[in-house]
Amino acid sequence: MATNSLYQVHFRSELASRESVYSFCADHASTDSSTRQHLLQAFHDREKVGSTQIAEHVVMPHIESSQLDKSQIIVIRPAEPIQWEAGIEKIQLVIVLLLKQNESATIKRELIRFTRTLADEDHLNEILETEEEVAFTNKIIPNREESQ
Repeated sequence: MATNSLYQVHFRSELASRESVYSFCADHASTDSSTRQHLLQAFHDREKVGSTQIAEHVVMPHIESSQLDKSQIIVIRPAEPIQWEAGIEKIQLVIVLLLKQNESATIKRELIRFTRTLADEDHLNEILETEEEVAFTNKIIPNREESQ
């Protein structure tokens, strides 16, 4: 697992379902059971609004909550493709955005910058095709100079 203050990258994760991803992220965001339940409900509520699939083989669940202590981008590359839900299959990349309510403008700008990189189909395909952990992480986490 690679981390910096905002990003966490989990390469070849053994998470094998949408529920296990959501549970993992809720566990990671808080140890408080009430907060965990709130976050799990927020993920499910978000799914009711619309699909989180942003490209073939890629989903990006995202929530904003006052119960988060900090914002995070959790990138999960499952060891095996995940059956996300009916009609959303073979997910090879899960990008979870956890946005703390009333987050700073600096963090919001970084989240926007990151999500814009995902709109570049070539970049997204490079990420999907990368089989080496360090290279994968380097494609996700920007260089400090580039992100400032």
